[in-house]
Amino acid sequence: MNVATRGPATTRLRPVASMPGMSRLHAVWSVIPLLIVSEHERKRLAGYDALGERLVFYDRADALRQRLESESVRAVVIEPHDCEGASVAAAIRGWVERRPLAPVIVWTTVHDAAIREVLELAFAGADVRLVLRGRDELALVLERLFERALLPHRGAVPAILRHIVQDAPRIIQPDLTVGAYLAWPRPSVDAWAESLQITRQVLNARLACAGFAAAGAVLDCFNAAEIAIRCTHGMKLKQIAMAMGRLDDRALRRRLGRLRCCPDDLRSERDFAGILPRMAEVLRRVSMIPECGALA
Repeated sequence: MNVATRGPATTRLRPVASMPGMSRLHAVWSVIPLLIVSEHERKRLAGYDALGERLVFYDRADALRQRLESESVRAVVIEPHDCEGASVAAAIRGWVERRPLAPVIVWTTVHDAAIREVLELAFAGADVRLVLRGRDELALVLERLFERALLPHRGAVPAILRHIVQDAPRIIQPDLTVGAYLAWPRPSVDAWAESLQITRQVLNARLACAGFAAAGAVLDCFNAAEIAIRCTHGMKLKQIAMAMGRLDDRALRRRLGRLRCCPDDLRSERDFAGILPRMAEVLRRVSMIPECGALA
């Protein structure tokens, strides 16, 4: 998409100091670099007071990389490709490897090429936060992320991507990636299929062809990982159930049970790492279905 200007363009928003807690936030999130090519989306974000006092926009990956290399930032927002079609993931990979804790918020479609850019960053160790175009409102997602001094915990997604998705057949990796991001807090097979713009029957067929269990079982397993990692951070199962919008925790216990663990077993990141091989066992089928060419 063509844009009128090249390189960084700084937009200052109207003061919002009257919002509760915002004075501290402005000190923490004083600069938010964004590589957003869409001029329409830039204007939308620039007019959104709650995002902070200063947004710095880029449309070229090399200019963004120079900014990241020269100044410390807490997070970065990107599209997968810049205004010339260059891979942003490739451009910032070195920075990501040196700053694995800095969240990379990716605004993208679910097209395979775009999701593979996300995976490249995740496999390099990045804390990638996915925002789906046409499904999620980028401004509202950023507001939730930046309304506090500390970002929400990244959850189980990085572990799922690196230990489950990375080992999966390449053809199913984009679908599994979207599923991993949709597994918290309210997993839904219909929402997963809708995000991929396919039916749940096609989704199940794709998973079966790649040697995976049905979509519901995959989401349950991914959601169990989200429950487990929150247990390792001291959350009680009833608290996790409330965060998921549930009245009781019995279903959560059953999901953990499928991974042969219970909340008392999950006290550390090491305990969480121990369930990842069990996840792989639960997710993968013993044999592959041969007639899969039409679903590629």
